[in-house]
Amino acid sequence: MFFGMSKTGVPGISLPGVLMMTLAFPAHEKLSTGAVLPLLVVADLFAVRYYWRSADYKRIVQLLPTIVVGLFVGTAVLRSIDHHQFKICLGVLVLVMIAFEELRRRMQWNAFPKSRWFAWTMGFLTGFTTLIGNAAGPVNSVYLAAQNFDKTRFMGTTSVLFCIVNLSKLPLIGGAVPGLNMITADSLWFDLMLLPGLLLGVFIGRQVYQLIPEKYFVPLVLLLNLIVPLQMLLF
Repeated sequence: MFFGMSKTGVPGISLPGVLMMTLAFPAHEKLSTGAVLPLLVVADLFAVRYYWRSADYKRIVQLLPTIVVGLFVGTAVLRSIDHHQFKICLGVLVLVMIAFEELRRRMQWNAFPKSRWFAWTMGFLTGFTTLIGNAAGPVNSVYLAAQNFDKTRFMGTTSVLFCIVNLSKLPLIGGAVPGLNMITADSLWFDLMLLPGLLLGVFIGRQVYQLIPEKYFVPLVLLLNLIVPLQMLLF
């Protein structure tokens, strides 16, 4: 339900789902990546159906090349680190980015979001973090917040971007890369049992999105995404 809501209405609210999925694989938490990905793809397809017209395709094209680089680097890293090491690295990284975004706003550094290196860096980090743990939401939220997008453009760009990214991850996580066969018949059966909750979340998220006032949307998204790295570092 939380994954569905995060895709169609409230990005960042998927934290309870992330926690539940890691708890479902004790001592093998990285396997939750393969279990979560098909669910995200299904929710992405619904989100694209709702929001594709409002996506900023120019921004998406700008991000994609370095996202691809991040995916391949993330693939190599995922094969060599354990879950605890991943949580610490990702938690620190996301906290630094959210702090940077707050500092940027206070100091009125308006040139940063428009610079090429900023887009390339955020694209790489999006690819890297999404491959390792389906955890690119905070990275993407910081980037789009810096662009001063309204909530419709925010949702449209997020929906199309992550639909492309998650579809491209399926072969990597599904076994095309040796040692990363994380999508199996058992994991797909597990996902099938969770599908009704996902579809319910898709519907609820769409309704909640329409109720959130424009001026509160991006601050709410950043606040929800702040919970993710804090949980990773403290628990």
